[in-house]
Amino acid sequence: MTVILNEAKQAANVIEKGELGSKPAATLFLLGKYYRQKERLGKQPTTEKLHAFMQQNSKNYNPALWEKLIEDISAKAAKYPLREIDSISITQNELDHIAALQHQKYQTLLFTMLCYAKLYNTVSEHNNGWVNASIPELYRISRVTVKYRNDKFLYLNEIEKNGLISFSGQNDNLNLKVNFVDMHGAAVLQISDFRELGYEYLQHTGNGKFIRCSQCARLIRQTGKNTHYCAECGQKRRLETKRTWWEQNAQHTARLF
Repeated sequence: MTVILNEAKQAANVIEKGELGSKPAATLFLLGKYYRQKERLGKQPTTEKLHAFMQQNSKNYNPALWEKLIEDISAKAAKYPLREIDSISITQNELDHIAALQHQKYQTLLFTMLCYAKLYNTVSEHNNGWVNASIPELYRISRVTVKYRNDKFLYLNEIEKNGLISFSGQNDNLNLKVNFVDMHGAAVLQISDFRELGYEYLQHTGNGKFIRCSQCARLIRQTGKNTHYCAECGQKRRLETKRTWWEQNAQHTARLF
């Protein structure tokens, strides 16, 4: 799941719009954290709030099927801090380290790792540059594709040879560490959205044309003058248009009879 920087803001938006999303359990956990930590509700009131949200926004909702999950979320949600970070700052020194790599794919991948490392450095002063994200996630968010699966590790090895990242010393730990994190330099780039970190870097370096989705503000490639929405929002709009057409057509047909 893509990282949300400002979880409090996102939770308030979810509540306002009543959007359960494609991963209901993750949405409920986000709301649980919001109710427990932002609204200062106890376990039972949080449970009631989550049930009410599901009742209002999930078709054919059966409380019995969700009872255990919601109770677990209500109990655990207070233990995990609710993030309220507006953006992650990137410095020129960091960008210079990335630009030293010759291949754009390496640069984009390293920029993505840097953003994760700076996020977790911000969350915890003890993080010290660790990325704390899976390798498949890093490739997905960076939009870096490889022909063969093993190429993912070859790319990382090439970046590591330049001394820019380090691997964990533990054999069963695939975590990565960025070695040039600058937490005190002046910011030249602010990253407030982690959904398309690869595109964020390419846009900053002028490699490609990008726009924000008119609906959700996701960064997308501009493939033509009529590009306005990301794939997900575009699909929703098409479904809404079809639904409206069918409803209007049904009303017209009913009037004829």
